[in-house]
Amino acid sequence: MKILTNIQTSYLAGIGQAFWVLVNNLEKEKKNNLKIVGIKILTDPNVVSRGVFTDQNPKNFSMVSLNGKNISDFKELISKAENIGQIKEGYRDLIQSYYEIIRKESPDLVLINGTYYVPWCLFLAASETKIPVVLHYHGILSKETSHWPEKQRNLMKDMERTFDNDRLFYLFPSMLARKTVEDEVFGHKINKSAVVPNPIADHFFKIRDIGSRKNIGFVGRWSKIKNPKFIKNLAKYNQNKNDLIINLVSEKLRAKKMIGEGIKNIRFIKPMDSSKLGNFYAKMGIILSPSYFETYGNVPQEAIASGTPALVNSNMGVAETFQSLGLKDWIINFDSVKTVSKKILETSGMEVPAKTREYLRQMVSGERISSQIYNILRNV
Repeated sequence: MKILTNIQTSYLAGIGQAFWVLVNNLEKEKKNNLKIVGIKILTDPNVVSRGVFTDQNPKNFSMVSLNGKNISDFKELISKAENIGQIKEGYRDLIQSYYEIIRKESPDLVLINGTYYVPWCLFLAASETKIPVVLHYHGILSKETSHWPEKQRNLMKDMERTFDNDRLFYLFPSMLARKTVEDEVFGHKINKSAVVPNPIADHFFKIRDIGSRKNIGFVGRWSKIKNPKFIKNLAKYNQNKNDLIINLVSEKLRAKKMIGEGIKNIRFIKPMDSSKLGNFYAKMGIILSPSYFETYGNVPQEAIASGTPALVNSNMGVAETFQSLGLKDWIINFDSVKTVSKKILETSGMEVPAKTREYLRQMVSGERISSQIYNILRNV
């Protein structure tokens, strides 16, 4: 079986981490009949940071690179477009390049990772063939762009609705993600789909340290849907009340700019790869995930795997995993800084029980999730 897919290159992207856990575990299982071809766009103007996944070299994987030097900046393009036809025209060359790669590689399946402009273009190219297509529904555009100007917001929803197609099989990371797409995007039930949570890399479960209770961690893009404003308000609220230190792993310059000057007890940390994140979690007393919405949310479950408590918003797909682990008490509402601050003081530095970590490993280990996804892809 040969699968062709797009590769996520961002440092913090859960899409990329989930994908490489899948690829590496399938190699370990010696799926000798499986070949995965990833398409990577080089010098893409829409990617802020160089990816950390270029050193991956599993034997069942090969990569095709596209020169992205002439690719339109997406936000500039959508600010001028009047309809998605104009966006499609703006990416005509990219769509054509994808089509030519599909024809040349002749895969048995095209796997679309995510819903942003790159996976959208790959889907449009694949739609010109009869090859089966699976959409791994990471990220809901309508949610990610809910704060954009109305015209751009509507264009993004129109783009997302392009994925409402009978040819597609949908892979969702949570029941929440599927229900949100059904209710708020497509407006109907989705029949050809499966729900499989995101996997956790094995190295997180090997961490044995217990972090300092004064250290609060936040890992994520500095974008509105991640609710970084809460982190800023928490820092202001706590700076004269206790010795808590907020450790921000995000786009460092942007985070500094958005936080502003004069707030004490904040450390700005540049993005790091997955192997280093485990050591970061180990130094924290608690991890916060205050996102307004996430189709899943890898960070809090990685923290739990590493033995560090995490507080998650109820409108995150990973909350379903927390429920299964018996961690309902760590699913909270982030509306009140005062209330959350009290919860942090109660929870930070607690040890995650070994049996909880083991149960989590059994639920979402890379080996288990990769086998589930492989069986789904093989039978589409």
